[in-house]
Amino acid sequence: MQKPAMQIIVFLLTFSVITGCKSHKNMPGHADIQPSKYTIESLAESNNLFAVDLFKQIQSKSENLIFSPYSIGTVLAMIYSGSGGNTAAEISEVLYFPAQELLDPVESGMRESMLATDTMQGTDFRLANAIWAQEDFSFLPDYLARVEKYYDAPLSLMDFVETSNREESRKKINHWVEEKTNNRIQDLIQPGILDASTRLVLTNAIYFNGGWMFPFDKAATSPSLFHTSKQESIKTDFMHQTRSYPYYEDEEIQAISLPYKNNRMTLMVILPKSIEGWRLISQVINYERINLVITGMGTREVQLALPKFRSELQINLRQELTSMGMGTAFSRHADLSGMTGEENLYVDEVIHKAFIEVNEIGTEAAAATAAIIGLKSSLRDDPVRFNADHPFVFFLLDRQTGCIIFTGRLVKPS
Repeated sequence: MQKPAMQIIVFLLTFSVITGCKSHKNMPGHADIQPSKYTIESLAESNNLFAVDLFKQIQSKSENLIFSPYSIGTVLAMIYSGSGGNTAAEISEVLYFPAQELLDPVESGMRESMLATDTMQGTDFRLANAIWAQEDFSFLPDYLARVEKYYDAPLSLMDFVETSNREESRKKINHWVEEKTNNRIQDLIQPGILDASTRLVLTNAIYFNGGWMFPFDKAATSPSLFHTSKQESIKTDFMHQTRSYPYYEDEEIQAISLPYKNNRMTLMVILPKSIEGWRLISQVINYERINLVITGMGTREVQLALPKFRSELQINLRQELTSMGMGTAFSRHADLSGMTGEENLYVDEVIHKAFIEVNEIGTEAAAATAAIIGLKSSLRDDPVRFNADHPFVFFLLDRQTGCIIFTGRLVKPS
């Protein structure tokens, strides 16, 4: 007799506030790499390769885009830690991960490196993980201990089976999310997502609060036209500033790097020279191109005009991740035996939600991801003008590790 279907729901919540990693599959970072060769910088490279791949997959979903590859990658790393066989191989391929025993310690090192920013002047940076497990369901102690050790995710026992207790569990997890994100993300888990087959919820939260190194003068902000296309323009508020910034330019794009107060995080804006260039941005922007931009930047005096903007996106990633090559995890052939000792789990869904706001003081960004798993059955000396009055791409980067934390595209400011 076939067992009834049951689910594990894995939620990853990433929140970042700043107020005041396919053609590379032979790169280092897969299962055959030597332990000493996979470092925090390797993980950042894996993250960034995945970021570019995912950007290409979701670019048609919305004009404005915002997502956190680091957020999505963290929860998939926790799933990967409990996977085996072809499922593990596919996750490794899509995320550019090494073997599990190499990845987990480096994920821990990356987390510790990120948390070190909290000691920097003018910066509040927090990371938190948690495991919420069905109280009478058997998970391998080794898996729970490994996730707690390397992801600092303490275990809480919940009841997802009984209806009233399930609703209370949903509220408790949502409260944790709200608390860790300073109430910026509320009601992440909507009614109906958890059901009697839910067995596990994994959560991760990131909070970053810091200001621009060079805040914009609000008195210099003024309305102007943002050209969403050659035919359409909208009026929006532009921030203005003239000073020295890391800057790059070639025949197709301009790029500028706007540092935050801790001088570790930066917002890199890549502006196609053509108004319609954003439609071809996936052909212009790839992993090598991003590295070329970063390494090719030189300090220039820049007359900068940047729109204030706010953007958010919620997206279901099952189709995209399947298209990228990890479809087995979403099928009845999934092998997540590292979680239970049996090949009885599969990923049912991955849901991601992200938010960003850029203003004179800094940037506010947030993201949330939910993965549902089920039990089977060269330059002049004069100042250059950087007028971001048409669609552009942006990256929130950790300069120390090179890790892309958030990335997106602005087509219509709001």
